[in-house]
Amino acid sequence: MITIAVAVVVHDGSVLVGHRSADATEAAGLAEFPGGKVEHGETPEQAATRECREETGLVVRPLHRLDHAVGASSTGPIEIVFVAVELVDDRVAPRPPFTWVPRSGLDTLVFPSANARVLAILAQGGS
Repeated sequence: MITIAVAVVVHDGSVLVGHRSADATEAAGLAEFPGGKVEHGETPEQAATRECREETGLVVRPLHRLDHAVGASSTGPIEIVFVAVELVDDRVAPRPPFTWVPRSGLDTLVFPSANARVLAILAQGGS
């Protein structure tokens, strides 16, 4: 099973969200949080912070595991570990396609179904 680590970044009432390209193999065109595969010898927390930096240019530090989900991708079964992280330097803007979305605007976006519990936690003010 492949483990995917996802960084959930909340800052000043907004959440860091991107959109997958329309021609992506998985979840094409859907909204997403930054994340990717956990590499050998890496914890999900380390992977979430690394992937966030690589994809967005933002440096974050892990706070706690927020949720996990099990699903399937085109390559087989996956486990997704959602990690709540905090922004280290708020003077840096995220690289596209990532941007800050107010919590109140998350319900207007379409995310993969595996994100449902995390979105509910965020809607309730948690992270």
